[in-house]
Amino acid sequence: MRRRQRLTPEDKRIINLHDGERHIERYSFLERFAHFAHLLSLFVLLFTGFKIYLGWDFMSYHLALYVHMIFAIVFILANWVLIPYNIATTEVPHCEKCKSGEHNEFIHSAMNIAGRYLLGPQDFKNMYHIMLNFIGKGDYPAFTVYDVKNKGYIGKLHPVTKFLLVFEGMAVAVIVFTGIVIYNINWGFFGIPVSPILLAIGDFVAPLFGMGTIFFMRTLHLAMAYFFIIEVIIHVGIIEMDPKVWKYHKAIFIGGHEDICDHSYVKLINTETEAEA
Repeated sequence: MRRRQRLTPEDKRIINLHDGERHIERYSFLERFAHFAHLLSLFVLLFTGFKIYLGWDFMSYHLALYVHMIFAIVFILANWVLIPYNIATTEVPHCEKCKSGEHNEFIHSAMNIAGRYLLGPQDFKNMYHIMLNFIGKGDYPAFTVYDVKNKGYIGKLHPVTKFLLVFEGMAVAVIVFTGIVIYNINWGFFGIPVSPILLAIGDFVAPLFGMGTIFFMRTLHLAMAYFFIIEVIIHVGIIEMDPKVWKYHKAIFIGGHEDICDHSYVKLINTETEAEA
Protein backbone atom coordinates (compact mmCIF):
# COMPACT_ATOMS: atom_id res chain seq x y z
CA MET A 1 0.00 0.00 0.00
CA ARG A 2 1.33 3.42 -0.98
CA ARG A 3 2.31 5.73 1.89
CA ARG A 4 0.48 8.99 2.19
CA GLN A 5 2.83 11.87 1.40
CA ARG A 6 3.82 13.90 4.44
CA LEU A 7 3.34 17.61 3.88
CA THR A 8 6.22 19.97 4.58
CA PRO A 9 5.67 23.45 6.03
CA GLU A 10 6.32 24.82 2.53
CA ASP A 11 3.63 22.50 1.08
CA LYS A 12 1.15 23.75 3.66
CA ARG A 13 2.03 27.36 2.85
CA ILE A 14 1.49 26.72 -0.89
CA ILE A 15 -1.87 25.05 -0.22
CA ASN A 16 -2.94 28.01 1.92
CA LEU A 17 -1.91 30.43 -0.86
CA HIS A 18 -3.92 28.27 -3.26
CA ASP A 19 -7.09 28.94 -1.21
CA GLY A 20 -6.74 25.65 0.64
CA GLU A 21 -6.89 23.54 -2.52
CA ARG A 22 -4.29 20.79 -2.74
CA HIS A 23 -5.52 19.09 -5.93
CA ILE A 24 -5.86 20.96 -9.21
CA GLU A 25 -7.62 19.96 -12.41
CA ARG A 26 -4.97 19.11 -14.98
CA TYR A 27 -7.37 17.66 -17.56
CA SER A 28 -11.08 18.40 -17.84
CA PHE A 29 -13.58 15.62 -18.57
CA LEU A 30 -13.81 16.72 -22.20
CA GLU A 31 -10.01 16.69 -22.55
CA ARG A 32 -9.88 13.16 -21.13
CA PHE A 33 -12.75 12.06 -23.36
CA ALA A 34 -11.05 13.49 -26.47
CA HIS A 35 -7.76 11.76 -25.57
CA PHE A 36 -9.56 8.45 -25.03
CA ALA A 37 -11.53 8.78 -28.28
CA HIS A 38 -8.33 9.60 -30.18
CA LEU A 39 -6.43 6.69 -28.65
CA LEU A 40 -9.22 4.13 -29.02
CA SER A 41 -10.00 5.08 -32.61
CA LEU A 42 -6.29 5.06 -33.50
CA PHE A 43 -5.77 1.52 -32.21
CA VAL A 44 -8.93 0.22 -33.89
CA LEU A 45 -7.93 1.89 -37.16
CA LEU A 46 -4.46 0.35 -37.00
CA PHE A 47 -5.76 -3.16 -36.33
CA THR A 48 -8.52 -3.06 -38.93
CA GLY A 49 -6.31 -1.21 -41.41
CA PHE A 50 -3.57 -3.84 -41.27
CA LYS A 51 -6.24 -6.55 -41.47
CA ILE A 52 -7.45 -4.98 -44.73
CA TYR A 53 -3.91 -4.46 -46.03
CA LEU A 54 -2.32 -7.75 -44.93
CA GLY A 55 -5.38 -10.02 -44.96
CA TRP A 56 -5.24 -11.16 -41.33
CA ASP A 57 -7.83 -13.83 -40.45
CA PHE A 58 -9.33 -12.46 -37.21
CA MET A 59 -12.37 -10.94 -38.99
CA SER A 60 -13.89 -10.74 -42.45
CA TYR A 61 -12.76 -8.07 -44.91
CA HIS A 62 -16.20 -6.44 -45.04
CA LEU A 63 -16.54 -6.29 -41.24
CA ALA A 64 -13.04 -4.83 -40.96
CA LEU A 65 -13.87 -2.18 -43.56
CA TYR A 66 -17.16 -1.34 -41.79
CA VAL A 67 -15.46 -0.98 -38.38
CA HIS A 68 -12.60 0.97 -39.99
CA MET A 69 -14.96 3.53 -41.47
CA ILE A 70 -16.92 4.00 -38.23
CA PHE A 71 -13.77 4.66 -36.20
CA ALA A 72 -12.36 6.86 -38.95
CA ILE A 73 -15.29 9.19 -38.23
CA VAL A 74 -14.54 9.02 -34.48
CA PHE A 75 -10.87 9.77 -35.24
CA ILE A 76 -11.78 12.81 -37.36
CA LEU A 77 -14.22 14.18 -34.78
CA ALA A 78 -11.71 13.71 -31.95
CA ASN A 79 -8.84 15.41 -33.82
CA TRP A 80 -10.65 18.11 -35.76
CA VAL A 81 -13.51 18.98 -33.40
CA LEU A 82 -12.94 17.96 -29.77
CA ILE A 83 -9.20 18.59 -29.47
CA PRO A 84 -9.25 22.03 -31.18
CA TYR A 85 -12.24 22.98 -29.02
CA ASN A 86 -10.41 21.89 -25.86
CA ILE A 87 -7.31 23.85 -26.84
CA ALA A 88 -9.30 26.99 -27.65
CA THR A 89 -11.29 26.88 -24.40
CA THR A 90 -8.57 25.71 -22.02
CA GLU A 91 -8.28 27.54 -18.72
CA VAL A 92 -5.47 30.08 -18.39
CA PRO A 93 -4.10 31.79 -15.24
CA HIS A 94 -6.20 34.63 -13.88
CA CYS A 95 -5.01 38.06 -14.93
CA GLU A 96 -6.01 41.13 -12.96
CA LYS A 97 -4.82 43.42 -15.78
CA CYS A 98 -7.18 41.64 -18.19
CA LYS A 99 -10.08 42.18 -15.81
CA SER A 100 -9.21 45.86 -15.42
CA GLY A 101 -8.88 46.31 -19.18
CA GLU A 102 -5.11 47.02 -19.22
CA HIS A 103 -4.52 43.83 -21.23
CA ASN A 104 -6.60 42.41 -24.07
CA GLU A 105 -8.06 39.23 -22.57
CA PHE A 106 -8.32 37.43 -25.93
CA ILE A 107 -4.69 38.15 -26.87
CA HIS A 108 -3.50 37.21 -23.37
CA SER A 109 -5.34 33.86 -23.54
CA ALA A 110 -4.18 33.15 -27.10
CA MET A 111 -0.53 33.80 -26.20
CA ASN A 112 -0.78 31.61 -23.09
CA ILE A 113 -2.37 28.75 -25.07
CA ALA A 114 0.20 29.10 -27.88
CA GLY A 115 3.04 28.89 -25.37
CA ARG A 116 1.48 25.82 -23.82
CA TYR A 117 1.15 23.84 -27.06
CA LEU A 118 3.81 25.24 -29.43
CA LEU A 119 7.54 24.64 -29.18
CA GLY A 120 9.53 27.50 -27.74
CA PRO A 121 13.11 28.22 -26.64
CA GLN A 122 12.50 26.77 -23.16
CA ASP A 123 11.33 23.48 -24.69
CA PHE A 124 14.58 23.11 -26.62
CA LYS A 125 16.52 23.83 -23.41
CA ASN A 126 14.46 21.19 -21.61
CA MET A 127 15.10 18.63 -24.37
CA TYR A 128 18.83 19.31 -24.09
CA HIS A 129 18.74 18.72 -20.33
CA ILE A 130 16.60 15.59 -20.84
CA MET A 131 19.29 14.16 -23.14
CA LEU A 132 21.91 14.96 -20.51
CA ASN A 133 19.76 13.22 -17.90
CA PHE A 134 19.57 10.07 -20.05
CA ILE A 135 23.36 9.78 -19.89
CA GLY A 136 23.43 10.46 -16.18
CA LYS A 137 24.39 14.12 -16.25
CA GLY A 138 21.99 16.46 -14.49
CA ASP A 139 18.41 16.30 -13.27
CA TYR A 140 15.33 15.78 -15.39
CA PRO A 141 13.84 19.27 -16.00
CA ALA A 142 10.39 20.31 -14.83
CA PHE A 143 8.07 20.52 -17.86
CA THR A 144 4.90 21.27 -15.92
CA VAL A 145 4.73 24.92 -14.84
CA TYR A 146 1.86 26.02 -12.61
CA ASP A 147 1.03 29.55 -11.45
CA VAL A 148 -0.13 29.06 -7.84
CA LYS A 149 -1.28 32.60 -7.10
CA ASN A 150 -3.24 33.00 -10.35
CA LYS A 151 -4.43 29.37 -10.47
CA GLY A 152 -3.48 28.26 -13.95
CA TYR A 153 -1.01 26.22 -15.97
CA ILE A 154 1.72 27.95 -17.93
CA GLY A 155 2.93 24.66 -19.38
CA LYS A 156 1.71 21.08 -19.23
CA LEU A 157 3.19 19.12 -22.11
CA HIS A 158 6.49 17.28 -22.28
CA PRO A 159 8.73 19.13 -24.79
CA VAL A 160 9.10 16.02 -26.98
CA THR A 161 5.31 15.69 -27.05
CA LYS A 162 5.06 19.30 -28.23
CA PHE A 163 7.65 18.51 -30.91
CA LEU A 164 5.65 15.46 -32.04
CA LEU A 165 2.38 17.41 -32.12
CA VAL A 166 3.54 19.31 -35.21
CA PHE A 167 4.12 16.10 -37.12
CA GLU A 168 1.02 14.44 -35.68
CA GLY A 169 -1.17 17.26 -36.98
CA MET A 170 0.25 16.82 -40.47
CA ALA A 171 -0.03 13.03 -40.23
CA VAL A 172 -3.70 13.24 -39.25
CA ALA A 173 -4.44 15.41 -42.30
CA VAL A 174 -2.50 13.14 -44.65
CA ILE A 175 -4.04 9.91 -43.37
CA VAL A 176 -7.57 11.36 -43.52
CA PHE A 177 -7.25 12.82 -47.03
CA THR A 178 -5.56 9.75 -48.49
CA GLY A 179 -8.14 7.56 -46.74
CA ILE A 180 -10.95 9.49 -48.42
CA VAL A 181 -9.47 8.82 -51.85
CA ILE A 182 -8.87 5.13 -51.08
CA TYR A 183 -12.45 4.78 -49.83
CA ASN A 184 -14.15 6.50 -52.77
CA ILE A 185 -12.49 8.32 -55.68
CA ASN A 186 -15.71 10.26 -56.30
CA TRP A 187 -16.47 11.28 -52.70
CA GLY A 188 -17.73 14.80 -52.12
CA PHE A 189 -19.04 16.87 -49.23
CA PHE A 190 -21.84 19.42 -49.59
CA GLY A 191 -21.22 19.64 -53.30
CA ILE A 192 -17.45 19.95 -52.95
CA PRO A 193 -15.70 17.24 -55.04
CA VAL A 194 -13.18 16.36 -52.31
CA SER A 195 -11.78 13.16 -53.83
CA PRO A 196 -11.40 14.61 -57.36
CA ILE A 197 -9.52 17.61 -55.91
CA LEU A 198 -7.21 15.32 -53.93
CA LEU A 199 -6.69 13.14 -57.00
CA ALA A 200 -5.75 16.22 -59.03
CA ILE A 201 -3.14 17.11 -56.41
CA GLY A 202 -1.93 13.51 -56.44
CA ASP A 203 -1.67 13.55 -60.24
CA PHE A 204 0.80 16.41 -59.88
CA VAL A 205 2.84 15.02 -56.94
CA ALA A 206 2.85 11.24 -57.52
CA PRO A 207 4.92 11.29 -60.77
CA LEU A 208 7.70 13.08 -58.85
CA PHE A 209 8.11 9.81 -56.92
CA GLY A 210 7.63 7.58 -59.96
CA MET A 211 4.23 6.35 -58.76
CA GLY A 212 0.67 6.29 -59.96
CA THR A 213 -1.73 8.50 -58.01
CA ILE A 214 -3.72 5.74 -56.27
CA PHE A 215 -0.58 3.78 -55.38
CA PHE A 216 0.95 7.01 -54.06
CA MET A 217 -2.12 7.62 -51.87
CA ARG A 218 -2.01 4.07 -50.52
CA THR A 219 1.71 4.36 -49.79
CA LEU A 220 1.22 7.65 -47.90
CA HIS A 221 -1.70 6.15 -45.97
CA LEU A 222 0.42 3.18 -44.89
CA ALA A 223 3.41 5.39 -44.05
CA MET A 224 1.26 7.50 -41.72
CA ALA A 225 0.05 4.32 -39.98
CA TYR A 226 3.66 3.42 -39.24
CA PHE A 227 4.29 6.99 -38.08
CA PHE A 228 1.51 6.69 -35.47
CA ILE A 229 2.94 3.38 -34.24
CA ILE A 230 6.37 5.00 -33.79
CA GLU A 231 4.81 8.05 -32.13
CA VAL A 232 2.94 5.90 -29.59
CA ILE A 233 6.16 4.03 -28.76
CA ILE A 234 8.00 7.33 -28.20
CA HIS A 235 5.14 8.99 -26.34
CA VAL A 236 4.43 6.12 -23.96
CA GLY A 237 7.54 3.97 -24.01
CA ILE A 238 10.46 6.37 -24.05
CA ILE A 239 9.06 9.64 -22.70
CA GLU A 240 6.80 8.43 -19.93
CA MET A 241 7.98 4.99 -18.82
CA ASP A 242 8.91 6.45 -15.47
CA PRO A 243 7.02 5.80 -12.21
CA LYS A 244 7.16 9.51 -11.36
CA VAL A 245 5.26 10.34 -14.57
CA TRP A 246 2.57 7.71 -14.03
CA LYS A 247 0.65 10.37 -12.13
CA TYR A 248 -0.05 11.97 -15.52
CA HIS A 249 -1.35 8.67 -16.91
CA LYS A 250 -3.70 8.49 -13.94
CA ALA A 251 -4.75 12.10 -14.50
CA ILE A 252 -5.50 11.69 -18.23
CA PHE A 253 -7.30 8.34 -17.91
CA ILE A 254 -9.00 8.50 -14.51
CA GLY A 255 -9.32 11.51 -12.26
CA GLY A 256 -8.01 14.45 -14.23
CA HIS A 257 -6.38 15.98 -11.14
CA GLU A 258 -2.82 16.67 -10.01
CA ASP A 259 -1.39 16.99 -6.51
CA ILE A 260 0.14 20.43 -6.07
CA CYS A 261 2.48 18.94 -3.44
CA ASP A 262 3.95 16.33 -5.79
CA HIS A 263 6.96 18.20 -7.17
CA SER A 264 8.20 15.58 -9.66
CA TYR A 265 8.76 17.40 -12.97
CA VAL A 266 6.72 20.35 -11.66
CA LYS A 267 7.77 23.98 -11.24
CA LEU A 268 5.53 26.23 -9.16
CA ILE A 269 5.66 29.97 -9.81
CA ASN A 270 4.08 32.96 -8.06
CA THR A 271 4.31 31.24 -4.69
CA GLU A 272 4.89 34.37 -2.64
CA THR A 273 2.17 36.17 -0.72
CA GLU A 274 1.70 39.90 -1.23
CA ALA A 275 3.49 40.53 2.08
CA GLU A 276 6.48 38.44 0.96
CA ALA A 277 6.57 40.08 -2.47
